[in-house]
This record gives sequence, structure tokens and C-alpha cells, in this order.
Amino acid sequence: MELTPANLSFFFTSLEQRFWAAYGTPPTFWEKIATLIPSASEQVVYGWIGKIEKMREWVGARVTGQPAPQTYTLVNQPYELTQTIDKFKLLDDQQGIYAPLATQFGWQAKKWPDHQLRDLLLATGTQVGARQLGTDGLTHWHASHPVNVWDASKGTYCNDFKSGGVSIGGITVGGALTPQGYATLRQEFMSRKGEDGEALGLNPNVLMVPPQLEAAGKMILTADFYAPQTAAAVGLGTMVGSSQNILKGSAELLVVPELAADPTTWYLLDTSRAIKPFVFQQRQAVNFVIRTQEQDPIVFDEHRYLYGADARGAVGWSLPWLSARSGP
Repeated sequence: MELTPANLSFFFTSLEQRFWAAYGTPPTFWEKIATLIPSASEQVVYGWIGKIEKMREWVGARVTGQPAPQTYTLVNQPYELTQTIDKFKLLDDQQGIYAPLATQFGWQAKKWPDHQLRDLLLATGTQVGARQLGTDGLTHWHASHPVNVWDASKGTYCNDFKSGGVSIGGITVGGALTPQGYATLRQEFMSRKGEDGEALGLNPNVLMVPPQLEAAGKMILTADFYAPQTAAAVGLGTMVGSSQNILKGSAELLVVPELAADPTTWYLLDTSRAIKPFVFQQRQAVNFVIRTQEQDPIVFDEHRYLYGADARGAVGWSLPWLSARSGP
């Protein structure tokens, strides 16, 4: 291949076309559980107030309330993915090997939010330390979230039911993904209350699992009947013959291959609200850049061309009562 400016332009334009074609193909899961928040600055400070107290009977003087603001700051981070092409390899007409790489390159760029959200959920990669702190100042997965951050008398609630579940009122809630574990966690989820002492009206409409729990999730959400021993585990008592699966269709099953590294943990989520259980904050969408000028130091000194993608953004937590995780 003669490395004229025209030929180089054609070659890298072809690579970029393959990149964007592949960028549109991979399935992603973050849109189902995270809210996209456009960002126009280095960081975004999210602010909200707790649930307003309910109406009370007017006996005596008015009882005044005061808004109690809460904030959560999410700082955008830069991300990149870069590939190099040896000028001499390209000159010797070996450019055909680079087309598949451009396809994989586009795939990986599209999966950027998925991979970061997975790392946030599993507390791995760069999503560790302070990034595990949620909107109430505690780690997002916690056994004692305050119902009201300004009033400890309102009590606490749990959204972390790993290690065999949590005993609430003498009943083990959550634990392994079984009909009993799912039913008890779903009940606890819908019973959560706001600062006013009233139910939040939550709808745990998504059961998110790693591929290792796909069969268990399908059995709970799609089976028509349970065997007698399964019915007893759900709390339906002793029955003769199979019983109808009353949990069928109670949530959508979301199987996420990226969660395979944690094969026994499952998640119950309410994605029906205006804000979802997690946040993907985007400062700059994925961009494709090339460096091919002969006077570029890396081309002149190292006989290498570069092409790469970059983006800026962050993944973060939403309100902790919108989610729960569980496992054995």
C-alpha cells in the first residue's frame, strides 16, 4: 500500500466506518436500570428533599415543617481506548488484518457504560472506595439506611440481603434466589416507607441476575406451576399435587452476562420511576480520533499511526430504596 495522504485518509475513514457500524450492534443493559443524565461541567451536584409529611388533623396550633435538602456529587471521569498501527506493516500491504480490530474496537466503546456500571455494582476496577458511597453517605448496599437522614427516630431499612438473607420480624428475607427468597424480598421492598411514615408505593419490576441464575429466575417468573415442596417453601402450606405459581409475571427478568463474576448475587429493582436505581452521567459521548500526520512525533519517531476513542462520564447511585441485592 502506497502511503499517500489520499490512501491514508481512505484507509482510516474505512476503519472509522467499521468502528461506528460495530458501535451500534452490541446489546447493552445500562439503559434498562440507569437514568441518562447529560452533564455540562466537571461534576454534577444532585439535590433533593425528603418526602413531605402527610396531612394531619388540625388540632391546636399548626405544626410547621422545614425542607431538609440532601446532595450527592458525581464527578466525571475521562476514558480512552487506543490502538496503534505500524507504518511499515501498513506499507507492506498488511492492512487487511486491521478491519476486524476496528469492529471489536467499536463494540468495546459501546460497552463502556455497561462495564463501568458492572464494576460499580460489584465494587471492582476503579469503582471502589469512595465511589461505593451512595446518596445518603453510606455505602449504597447497606443493612441500615436511614429512613430520614435528619431524624434517627424514623428508623432504618435494609437493601443488602446477601450472606443468606436478613431476619426482619423473625422472618428471613432474601438470601439465595428461590421462590421464598424472591417472595420475601419483594414483600419487604414494597413495604418500605418514606419520611412521612407512609408506604413509598414501590414496584420492584425488574429481577436482574447473572447468567448462572437465569434458570432460577425463569422458574420463578415464568413457570405455570410449582411442585408441592416448592409451594411449601413459598409459604403456601402443604398441598397435594402442583400449585399455581402466583409469582409468575411479577417482574421482568434481566439476565446480564457482565455479572457472571458474581454468580450467586441477584438484584430486585424498581425502574418504573422518573429516576432509575442507578445513574449514567455523560459529559462527552464517544469520539473517534486519528493521528497520521508525518510530522506527528509518534509517526516521525516511532513509525506508528494511532487511532482511538475517548469519552467522559461517570456511573453512580440513585436513591437506595429503589434497589436491593441478595444472595446466599
